[in-house]
Order: sequence, then C-alpha cells, then structure tokens
Amino acid sequence: MEAATDLITEKIISAALEEKELYTEEETAKIYGELIKEGGLIGIVAQNLVVQLERKRSEEQTLLLDNIEHQIWYLTDKETYGVVNKAHAKFLGLEKEELEEKDLYHIIGVEEADICIANNREVFEKKKQSHIEEWIKNGGGETRLLSITRTPKIDENGNVEYVICAAEDITERKKAEEKIKEADIIINKSPAVAFTWKNEEGWPVKYISENVKKLFGYSSEDFMSRKISYAECIYPDDLERVEQEIADFSDEEEIDEFVHKPYRILTKDNNVKIVKNWIFIVRDFEGKITHYKGIIEDITERKRIDEALLKSEEKFRLLAENSVDCIWMLDKKLKFTYLSPSTERILGYKPEQMIGTNLSSHFKKKEFLKIGALAANAIKNYETFTHYTFETKMLNSKNDEVDIEITSRLLLNNQGKLIGLQGLTRDITERKQAEEVLRESEEKFRKLTEHLPVAIAVVDKNEKTEYANRKYFETIGNIYETPNLADWFLRVYPDEEYRKYVIEKWYVDLEKSINEGKEVEPFEYNITCKDGKVRVMEISGTWIGDKFVTIFNDVTERVHAEAELQKLNEKLEQRVNERTAELEKQNEDLESMNKAFVGREIRMIELKGIIKDLEEQIASVENEGE
Repeated sequence: MEAATDLITEKIISAALEEKELYTEEETAKIYGELIKEGGLIGIVAQNLVVQLERKRSEEQTLLLDNIEHQIWYLTDKETYGVVNKAHAKFLGLEKEELEEKDLYHIIGVEEADICIANNREVFEKKKQSHIEEWIKNGGGETRLLSITRTPKIDENGNVEYVICAAEDITERKKAEEKIKEADIIINKSPAVAFTWKNEEGWPVKYISENVKKLFGYSSEDFMSRKISYAECIYPDDLERVEQEIADFSDEEEIDEFVHKPYRILTKDNNVKIVKNWIFIVRDFEGKITHYKGIIEDITERKRIDEALLKSEEKFRLLAENSVDCIWMLDKKLKFTYLSPSTERILGYKPEQMIGTNLSSHFKKKEFLKIGALAANAIKNYETFTHYTFETKMLNSKNDEVDIEITSRLLLNNQGKLIGLQGLTRDITERKQAEEVLRESEEKFRKLTEHLPVAIAVVDKNEKTEYANRKYFETIGNIYETPNLADWFLRVYPDEEYRKYVIEKWYVDLEKSINEGKEVEPFEYNITCKDGKVRVMEISGTWIGDKFVTIFNDVTERVHAEAELQKLNEKLEQRVNERTAELEKQNEDLESMNKAFVGREIRMIELKGIIKDLEEQIASVENEGE
C-alpha cells in the first residue's frame, strides 16, 4: 500500500516538474482519475486519495458556510432540507444535524411550512431565482422577517437538481423603515416644520415638510421651486441677527448644531409670527458646510403667555413654600441651587444650609453611586430624557437614612441647552412601613394557607394568577402553567360547552358580589385536575384589596355519597311502596273476612232470637194444654 502511494506521488511530482510547478486540487483529482483506470493496488490507493480530497473539499466548504453570517441552506425538493449552515440552524434553535434531510413540517409550524413550500414549489417548477420576504418564527418563538433568495441549480438535462437558499434577517431594518415613515407622518401632522437649506445665498430650500403651509402660508412647492426663498420670509429687522448667528456658529468647527434665539417671520398673508429654530450643520468629508437642516416651531402663542408665566412664578413660590414635598434644583455639577421650606421637615436642614452643597454629601456612597449613574445618563441623553422616579435613602441632619422618593427632570435654557436638574423629594417612611406590614401580612397569609385542607388561588385585578397553596398544586395543578384566568378556564374545563356555561355563570356571580359587596357564593363545578380526573369542586371567593382569593373545596366524595344515598332512598321508597301495596291487599282480605264473620254472627243472633220465640210459644201452648 505504501509503495503504491509513493508511486502515485512520484507520478504527480514528475508530471508537475514536466508541465508546471504545482497542480490545483481539480487537476490533481484528474490525475487520480487516470490512475484509478489502471486498476490494481494503484487504482485502489488513487480511489482512497480521491475520497480524501473530496472530504477535504467538503470540510472546507462547510467551514466556509458556517462562518457566514447570513443563513444558507439548500433543498433537495420543495419540502426537504439538504445541507444547512450554523447561522440557519441557530436561527431555528436547532443543531445542523437536526435539520439536514428533515421535512419542513417537522421543523416549523404548519402555516409557515405551507407558505415556504408554496414559494419553494414555484422555484422548482419555474426554474428561476426568486426573492421574497417571509415571516418565520425563530427558535425562541419570536416571529422574524427574513429576506430569502432561492436559486435553482440546473443540471445538464435542464432539471432542477436542488435549490440554494440564502436568508437575511431584516426585521430591524423593516422596523426602522416603518419608524422613518411614521416619523415623516408625525412631522407632517405636528406643528413643527422640517427644513433642509443649501449653504448658498438666500438659503434655497432642498427639502421641506408638507405642513409648512400651516405656518408660512406658502406651499412646499413654492419653496422647492424657489418661488420664494427662506431669507425673504424672515422679518427684515431680524434678518441681520439671524445671518450673524449662522455665521458665528458655522465658524466653530466643533459645533454641529445650535438653536437660534427666537425671531420673527412674515407669512404669505403678511402676518408676523415668532419662531424657534433648531439648526443642524451638515459638512462634507473636507469639513465644508453643504447644508443646514432645521426644525422650526411656531412659538407666537408661547411668547404671548410668557408674561402670564412670569406671574405664575409667584404662584409657584407660594406652592413650593407650602408643599408637603421638597422641591429642589441642581446645577450641572449636582450642587443645590434651590430647596423649598419642606426640606427642614423631611431632612432637618434649613434650605439655606443645603444650597451650594453637592448632592453626593447627602447620601451614603452605595446609594449615591446609583443616583450618580442615573444623573449621568440623564445629562448625557438630555435631548430625549423625560424624567426619573425612583426610591432611595437620603441622610438627614442627624446622619440617619430617610426613605424618600425622588422625581427628577432636566432644566433647559431658552436655547435648549442643559443647565441643571429639578425635582421633587417625598418622605415615604410611612409608606415603606405600610409596605413592610403588608409584606408581613402576605407572608402570614401564605403560611396559613399552605396547610389548609382546601385549595386556594389568588389572582390580581387584571386576572393574572399570582399565588396558589400546596393543596392547589397537589390537586388542580401548577398555577404557573396557567398565567391568567383565560388559560385556567381552558385547562380545567376542556369541554367547550361546559366551559362556556361556567364562564357565563362565574362572571354573573362575580359582578353580583362586587355590586352587593359580598362574597361569591359557593357553587359546585366539575374541574379536570392535573391527574386528568374530573372532581367536583365547591368554588367560592372574596376580594381582599385589589386581589381575588378563590377557594376550592373538594366535595367529590360528598357528592358521590349523596348520589349513593339518593339511590338507596329511591330503592327504599320502592320497597316501601311495594310493602304498602302488600299490606293494603292484606287489609282488604281481612276486611272481607271480617264482614263475613260479622254477618254470620248477626244471623246467629237473629236465629237464636227466633228459636227463643218458638221455644216460648211452644212452652205457652203446653201450659195451656195442661
């Protein structure tokens, strides 16, 4: 064998030296093919070398496929997988071996498989490449949108040998596209107008949202066709200032956005409006400004109410000074700039004692690390940040921790720049104590119910199952397998008609209990338990706060006993009826006999009387004869 291998190697080397320095794998395979024809030991060894070469090629192709991000697989027919790469197997939550040579119906849902097979059939029949988007569930049960390209491999006879499929998950891209469409709709329906101006004289408009007519009176076509320039719409007395602001900010290379001070515009009807304008600078790769993008908001009405807002500041002070909660303000360095008088009631400090101090000095290190992270995130994302509400512990004047709840917002200036934070601090000591009492109460409730001989389950106001005791798990089943009441009804009442009857009755009884402020009266229902057996449960319940406690009393044995007793009563009643009939017959017979005896006695008495009369008559005759 070794000699044959050496001989084959020598022939390849010899051929290579004669013709070229190195043969490709394909050329080497051809040489092996010629050697196989020689037969004998050389042919056998050459055949083995061909197999090794093909295995190497297959391993290299598999390695290549498995390192491609996109999902790749091929179909041997419209329903059957051939080879798949790791990306596709991972998407379906399976191993490659679990997919290869398997039917689609065994891998994905019937509906999805029907759609895929229909698309596969089209490629096999039409022998043409297709590109289509399909929604398919991944291994985690999440429905994802795949962009799938199916390419048929045509053999020398013009038949489809197999179909190669390549897929890309475009779910996020599709969502992004939808968001862009949604954003465009929102912009056009909002009072803010979006502009894109070229960096040229007069700022000719390249793009403008359709809602521009509402603000300017001009249509988007008026601006796009240069019938009117944006510079012409700026109030003449404000134009120079606006131009100077653009020039100043544009000269600073590190600035890519800014906000104009409010300025006036002239509408098509020659009305004056006040606008706020956010500008975003667009530069090319050389740093040259090509465009300005802007969002323009009509703040005319807002300006008109500024005076009213100034007046309301006095009201705010009065409110802050009389508020139970502490109102505060911080600068960007997290130093207090304002605190309301309630500070003293909550923390024991007078407001002036805390003004100028840093937020970090009023918390233990562990607590401040959490708060500092929240503050840093808010400042970093100040353009999109709304507010935080969270619970923490703050140090009072005695250095003791106080349970508080903080609601925090950002403070922005007229240019939209961050200047600090503002918020409200509330003492929640009593609430935390109440929560602790409630927690202890719930713990006692659980301990008590765990050893009760009846099953108990608790659902919240949204019909979500929260808790069940040990007896429930032992008899009815695992409460976590029925996370809501709808699932529970399906599980314990498999018969559709009976389930419909139970649901209708249950909700009628529940509404009645709510309206009357009473418990749901016990009623017997047939429940399918976890062992598959149907048991009779007497179900009742009551509200405790916003949670409903349901009690399941297993009365199966009692119901069965009552049924047996009913049968015995019916049997006894039948025997009593039969015995009564017998007695009535006997009474009739006795009555007949009695009547017969009584008649005979009366007859005997009558006969005795007649005999006596005859005897007396005979005696009288005899006496007269004497």
